[in-house]
Amino acid sequence: MIYGHDKTIHGTEHLDVEVDKNGKVVSVWFRCMALPFEQSLAQPWRANEMNRMYSERSMGRLVAVEVERE
Repeated sequence: MIYGHDKTIHGTEHLDVEVDKNGKVVSVWFRCMALPFEQSLAQPWRANEMNRMYSERSMGRLVAVEVERE
């Protein structure tokens, strides 16, 4: 199932990641669709690399996701 484009109420173009007070991810959403996720701890070098990547370039717009349900 493809979810997004102009077939949804919300028009956000990013994922929403919710964390608890300790920073643990508790949910990941695209518009109104909850998405599966895995959380892992980034090593300091990886965290630095990713922070630099996000600050230096545009990630584009997320307009749809494809979800295959069982």
